[in-house]
Amino acid sequence: MIFKKLKDNVMFKYHNIKRWTAMIATTAFIAAVLASCTKNFVKENAPYSGPATATLPQLYAGIGSNLFLAADVGDWSEARWLYPITQLGAVYAASDYAFVEGQNWTYFYQNLPAMNQMLTTMTTSPDSATYTNAIAMVKVLRAYQAIELSNTYGDMPYSKAGKAFSGSTSDLTPAYDKQQAIYLSCLGDLTWAVNHFTTSSSQYSFGSAEFLLGNDIGQWTKFANSLRLRYALTMYDKDSNDAGPIIADALKKPLLTDAIADEIGIGQAHVPTLSFDFRDFFFRQESRARMGSLLWSLFSNNNNTDGSGIFDLRCKIFFETKGDTTGDKGVPQWVPYPQNPATPVTDAGDPYNTSRDANWSDQKYLNGNEYSNYNYYWGRDGNIGGSSGACPEIFMSAAETDFLVAEAYAKGTGVTQNNSLAQAAYTAGVTASLTFWKNMAFTSTVWVVNKPTSGTPTQAELNAVLNNAKVTWSDATGLSLIYAQEWVDLFRQPWVAWTLMRRTGYATPQDTNDPTGYTQNYGSLQRYQYPGDEQQLNHTNWEAATGGKDLTSTKIWITK
Repeated sequence: MIFKKLKDNVMFKYHNIKRWTAMIATTAFIAAVLASCTKNFVKENAPYSGPATATLPQLYAGIGSNLFLAADVGDWSEARWLYPITQLGAVYAASDYAFVEGQNWTYFYQNLPAMNQMLTTMTTSPDSATYTNAIAMVKVLRAYQAIELSNTYGDMPYSKAGKAFSGSTSDLTPAYDKQQAIYLSCLGDLTWAVNHFTTSSSQYSFGSAEFLLGNDIGQWTKFANSLRLRYALTMYDKDSNDAGPIIADALKKPLLTDAIADEIGIGQAHVPTLSFDFRDFFFRQESRARMGSLLWSLFSNNNNTDGSGIFDLRCKIFFETKGDTTGDKGVPQWVPYPQNPATPVTDAGDPYNTSRDANWSDQKYLNGNEYSNYNYYWGRDGNIGGSSGACPEIFMSAAETDFLVAEAYAKGTGVTQNNSLAQAAYTAGVTASLTFWKNMAFTSTVWVVNKPTSGTPTQAELNAVLNNAKVTWSDATGLSLIYAQEWVDLFRQPWVAWTLMRRTGYATPQDTNDPTGYTQNYGSLQRYQYPGDEQQLNHTNWEAATGGKDLTSTKIWITK
């Protein structure tokens, strides 16, 4: 379940999304397209025969019930594909599942009709001025979801999609927008939101249904503006004329800066009863996920198995020692899996088995696990009954924002190039990242083994990272350092790391041991294929977008 409960009887459940979204449909036409922008459109274009009863808070809560799934690509795909593609992790055997997605597409086109209808209702209301904040919130969420989805597929239906409530059958087979057009439209919405959010007491509120930021308009403004910076930088190398002024303007307005308070995402802060069943699914279904040697090389000064070379506190939060200590006298050992081995290296054990709740080091499950795996607590965080303080499903963070500011000044994009300002922002980003991840493990009630004793990094812990030769700032290599540390911080957002990797021309850290093997296995994967029903039910527009060849090797517009 994503949400188990919201106050004031606004309740929605992840495993029952279809039933809930049917309840919240403002018209029969919205209900007709909830499964997809085109799915079963012929059958579902039947005359409407029931009342529309949903309130704006109910619609808003319904959007929230699958918001993160509409934006990212789902934990099952992350574990099997995005971690080895981005090289934020490794898998010791190729996935049994094809490189496909679909749920992010489906959930976005479930949300889009409700969003569009909400905006139509609020903007055409006689008292539309009182809905300014609500309109801005919906525009921000729509822009966020649309661009993140576009970053996984490329061109897609947008300006003509999600409008089946119009009553026109032509709206059931929408044309595909170019990715550049999607970016510009969404950046326009984000700019509007930043410039119109208001603290006026006359504003309508979603009340307790506001699941993301608890109606904090200051944070909403910072979130929207930080997204502007992310997306303008993402498209800068492809459209500097449009992106440059947006970057310059964003840097003059409020941005996410607080490492803890400004970590934006769906979490228990505003939905206390939230649980994260999908995390458990990640680990139960893909036990082949291991710590890769590439990320290990940025965390440790050497390969000492006792961990004496580890200088970055995030290592022990992201990963754990190998499970099989047979013959090692029970001494935990840090052993990374070779990132891209020329010849596959096997591993075994069952390190993600939930039975480890009772005994972290139970050899029954760890026997044969020769390589360090992802920290077991990631599968249990927010899933053990009554647990609290779980890491949110992150949309954007203060650390990422700092790295984006650093990039802008290091490259001189939209602003005058300035290494001093780049270094200051870079240092702030590393500090924010270390602070957030340590605080996350400290706050979560699930973390027990290797749990930090405080939620704030000591000066010695900060210095150990910032003064390490692999991290310390250099004007000559500043941009590489920025991308590397941003990449590390995106550990739980591999879909964003994938975008960063492609839009910078693979300037994020890359393993050099077997580049040919990496390219063959993962590097050629540039995008997801469109869901099969698009080809079947929206064929004319699908063919116009793909030329009849929906290839995963086709580079999307933002790719450098």
